[in-house]
Amino acid sequence: MLAFLPQDPDIPAQAGADFGGTTQIHPMGAAALAATAALALVVPRRWMALPLIVLLCFIPAGQRVVVATIDFQFVRVLMMVLWARVLIRRELRPVLWNHLDRAMVVWATVSVITGTLLGMTLTIFVNRLGGAIDGLMVYFFFRNLIQNHDDLIRIAKQFLYCGFAVALFFVVEKRTGRNLFGVLGGVPEFTDMRGGRLRCQGAFAHAILAGCFWGALIPFYALDGWRGRGWRLPLFGTSAAVLIVALCASSTPVMAIVFGLGAGSLWFVRGATRWLRWLVILWLCVLHFVMMKQPVWHLLARIDLVGGSTGWHRFHLVDKFFDRFDEWYLYGVLQTGHWGPGLHDVTNQFVAEGVSGGLARFLVFAWIVWLAFAGVSRSMRLPESGRFYQITAWSLGTALFMHCMNFIAVTYFEQIVVLWQMTLAATASLTLVPGASPARQLAQFQT
Repeated sequence: MLAFLPQDPDIPAQAGADFGGTTQIHPMGAAALAATAALALVVPRRWMALPLIVLLCFIPAGQRVVVATIDFQFVRVLMMVLWARVLIRRELRPVLWNHLDRAMVVWATVSVITGTLLGMTLTIFVNRLGGAIDGLMVYFFFRNLIQNHDDLIRIAKQFLYCGFAVALFFVVEKRTGRNLFGVLGGVPEFTDMRGGRLRCQGAFAHAILAGCFWGALIPFYALDGWRGRGWRLPLFGTSAAVLIVALCASSTPVMAIVFGLGAGSLWFVRGATRWLRWLVILWLCVLHFVMMKQPVWHLLARIDLVGGSTGWHRFHLVDKFFDRFDEWYLYGVLQTGHWGPGLHDVTNQFVAEGVSGGLARFLVFAWIVWLAFAGVSRSMRLPESGRFYQITAWSLGTALFMHCMNFIAVTYFEQIVVLWQMTLAATASLTLVPGASPARQLAQFQT
């Protein structure tokens, strides 16, 4: 299954991701896959991401065919077509490798090794290997495709145009209480409700992930406005994204937008961000050791912006994650349900990394996040790079920050994993990530 946390048969499935292992193809879904695959082979290179974006936005991830117990999700099939095109037409560009590229390969390797040791079955090995290959295919596809800020803006516009149609589907779902994509399978036909509010999700795996997906695209929309081509289209795209987030009726994507606005606004005082980071760390330490009776992560239990939030569950999960370190640190743990009521549902990406692959995978994941932010930070400290180069880096940093805030409250799977890996790939291409010559990185970006 295409997921940052591959779904192992012996590990509790994520919400909305319990349809693996069974062929599920609707004629409309098959037609959409055929159309996007054909489109992927004929469109100009600059539009090569569009078929993938369309498939992510409008076809539920539950659409798949199983061959010899191996799930071929539609996204996996389309990625194979896209890579075949790249290789056959010799569109593979030279990439200046840095530590983020290496860390992604290490993460994939660790995921396979720890998963195999954890389950000791061929099924889990194949599952982890497939998830690792999926992740690397997506990451290096966008690493090859995004070479400068125009490439990133072009891809953001393709998401933006699709966002208008997605917003329309969400409005219909809100008014009718029925998900039009439910006929395809893989998503519920009737919209879920919590706290008296409908939680629209469209073709996405879960309402929370749908909101997180579109919220994290907003920093990229702003790039087109900063480019000097007008703010009308970015503002319309942002409005559509905010509408989608509102219709998802979840605190997590709303908080992501709030954090994103805060991070974006710090551009105007960017010279003081290093001091602000240390002040935040100091403040959290004071809360943890002096002011709060509970640990500082108990703050998660107090967040509820839209009603019906499960903040206490998220706090309890993190608390038990630290408490049960001896269970998972080696190479993970098969079950977390015995940690407490409802804790079979791992709603934290950082916790999920440790649960799935032990301390090794958790540390590699933290290394990936650190390298991405280090690239942004180094780019901001290079005055000769140019103003728009720094704005691009700041936008990437804002998107990364929004994803990291999401990670505290949700585990990524299905469509949003592609967006996360695209963000990492863009960061590796457009910022000064450690592990390569800054001069060569900057020269490649400006080519």
